[in-house]
Amino acid sequence: MNLVPLLHQYGYAAIFLVLFLEAVGIPAPSEITLVTAGVMAAQGQLSAPVAILVAACGSTGGAMVSYLIGLRGGRTLILLYGKRVGITDQRLERVEKLFTRYGMGAVIVGRILSGVRLLISYPAGFFEMPFPRFLIATVIGALAWPILAVEAGRVLGQYWDQVVDTIIGTGPWILAGLALAGLVYLIYWLRQRRRTPL
Repeated sequence: MNLVPLLHQYGYAAIFLVLFLEAVGIPAPSEITLVTAGVMAAQGQLSAPVAILVAACGSTGGAMVSYLIGLRGGRTLILLYGKRVGITDQRLERVEKLFTRYGMGAVIVGRILSGVRLLISYPAGFFEMPFPRFLIATVIGALAWPILAVEAGRVLGQYWDQVVDTIIGTGPWILAGLALAGLVYLIYWLRQRRRTPL
């Protein structure tokens, strides 16, 4: 999915929406969105600090919704409707174990880790984590993740021309190497199959 046209058209609103949806538990391409925003910031098309702030606001807003759902609706409601967007009982159990073991730290780190970001706010609601503590941990994590991703994109964007030139220059050799590796594997597979009795 090419997010550049979306970011060009909707700018910071697209960043906010993607981060909000992810924090609610709906799989959304936050990694690609934030790194792309960083690349665009390096090219002068977006402001990196504003992109980070907007992303943090979207993530925090979505996390508040998740927390309230967990607090009011509980586990049964999450599993009833969550399966439609990939929230399974096993996934939720893993996140709950992380939360019960590390509490506030789990919320901070959970806002950074891919996959965990989708679910970490629900156990905070289930287990009635005090809202002020949850809010502080969420804001810290919601700022840390965009800073890391946008800055990574910004650094990449500064060297974008060199990256493209390198890919263009080495592309044929990489393809040739992959083709050779595929051929070697095919020969190996055919030999193994011939040796295996039917």
